[in-house]
Amino acid sequence: MDTRLLKIFVAIYEEKNLSRAAEKCFVSQPNISSGLKQLEETIGKKLFIRTKRGVEIKEEAHYLYPIAKRLIGELDSIPEMFSLVTPKTKIVVGVADSLPQQFKSNFFKQASEILNDVEWDIRPIHRDCDINLLIREWKFEDHIFLSLGKEEYVLCIPDRHPLSKKQVIEVEELGEEPFIHCPPCEAHQQTLAILNNNGKKWNTVANCQNKNEVLTLLISGLGITFLPEYFAKGWNGFQIKPYTGPKNFREIGVSYGQKSMKDPNISKLVTALSKLDPLF
Repeated sequence: MDTRLLKIFVAIYEEKNLSRAAEKCFVSQPNISSGLKQLEETIGKKLFIRTKRGVEIKEEAHYLYPIAKRLIGELDSIPEMFSLVTPKTKIVVGVADSLPQQFKSNFFKQASEILNDVEWDIRPIHRDCDINLLIREWKFEDHIFLSLGKEEYVLCIPDRHPLSKKQVIEVEELGEEPFIHCPPCEAHQQTLAILNNNGKKWNTVANCQNKNEVLTLLISGLGITFLPEYFAKGWNGFQIKPYTGPKNFREIGVSYGQKSMKDPNISKLVTALSKLDPLF
C-alpha cells in the first residue's frame, strides 16, 4: 500500500476537515480527495462521510487509524535507525575443544580491549577462520602459530584406585594399571614410550579421541590418565598426584593464515598479543 495514502488518511482523521488536511500534507484539496478515494477503493470500505463542516468519522476509520499511525511511524524511523547504526567489524574465531576456560576468557578479555566494537563469530577450528585458538600440534600446515601460554599435564588417579593413597608416584608404577588413552596426546605417547623402555606393558582400557571423553571415563573410575592441569582442576571423583619422570606440557595460542594479516584488525590483534605476558 502507498504510504502517501495512509498519511492523507491520518491527516483527514486528525483534522476532521479536508482543507486543513490538505494544508497539513502540503498538497491541494483535490489531491486529498483523490487520495482518500483511492484508499477507500483499495480497502473496500468507506472511511468518512462529508458534512458541511468537514467529515464525520466512520467506525472503519477508527479501526484503521492506530494501524496507519504505527506503520507510518515505523517507516519514518527506518532512515534514522540506519543512520545511527555503525556496522561492527566481525572476526571469525575458531575455538578448539578442551581449552582451559581461564585461557579463553583471558583471550577474549584482552582481545576486546585491543579491538573496540568488534563482533566475535565463534566456530569450531577451521583453516578459513580469521584466527584459531588451539594447541600448537593442531595448527593448520600453512598457518603461523603464536604461543600465548603453556599448560602442564598432570597425573589423575580415581579416588578408589590403590595409587590414590600414595604421596608420589613413579612413572614405572603405571605399567599394568588400567589406562584411559588419548592417542593424539603427546603426554600419553611419551608415557607409553617410557613404559616400553622399562619393559612395562600399557594396559589400555579405553581409547578416546578428545579430552572430554577421557575426563568422563576418569570420573567414572574406569582408569588412570594424564590430563592438562587447568582442564582437570575443579572436578570430583579423582585426585591429581605428583609423579616422578619427564613433565609434559602443551602450548596454547592463536594460529592464523597470511591472508588474515591483510585485515588491519587481525594484524593489530596479533601484534598486540605478541607483546603480552602469557594469558594463563
